[in-house]
Amino acid sequence: MLITAVVGVALVGATLPVVVRQFYPPAPAPAGQGEPGVVVVLGAGRHRQGDGYRLTATGLRRLHRGVEEARRRNLPLLLSGGAEDRVPRNPDDSEAGMMAVEARRLWPGARIEIEPASRSTWENAVNSAAQLHRRGIDSVLLVTDRVHQPRALLSFRRQGLTARPAAVDTLPEAAWVPSAGALAEVPVIWREWAALIWYRIRYF
Repeated sequence: MLITAVVGVALVGATLPVVVRQFYPPAPAPAGQGEPGVVVVLGAGRHRQGDGYRLTATGLRRLHRGVEEARRRNLPLLLSGGAEDRVPRNPDDSEAGMMAVEARRLWPGARIEIEPASRSTWENAVNSAAQLHRRGIDSVLLVTDRVHQPRALLSFRRQGLTARPAAVDTLPEAAWVPSAGALAEVPVIWREWAALIWYRIRYF
């Protein structure tokens, strides 16, 4: 009976955004001064749709936040993402290319550059930094999900960039209301902790 009660409490807790939020990896301390020179949006994968692909809901949320920040700050966009585990022959077939199409629909006047070759967060950082350093840009506003933010910020800062976060919060706003969305975030959080440990061993 006691075990059943404990499991029940844990399951209820895992549906409450206020509880789930406590398990997010801690955000790195702020670093650097000065205004960002570009808004960088990290892709979140693609889904098959018929003979082609579509952006994930997560990726679209990131892109919308990035366009909003770029428009408000009058900054260019750098959209980063390749194609699963390969580099596409045609950059327009990459996730970054798909994001660029949607970004221009949202903001026809957007100044957009794509980074179409990355297949991981680390490659997002390495490839984006190479493009930005050539343009003399060393400070970015980095758009990704809150749970992904620590690993992304650390990866970009390892490339010599001052990266500030613009986190997309995927948890429901009602902190104390049980939510399937909060429960769905739990495995994402554990995967991110595992990825952070792996990045710590391999890169940091």
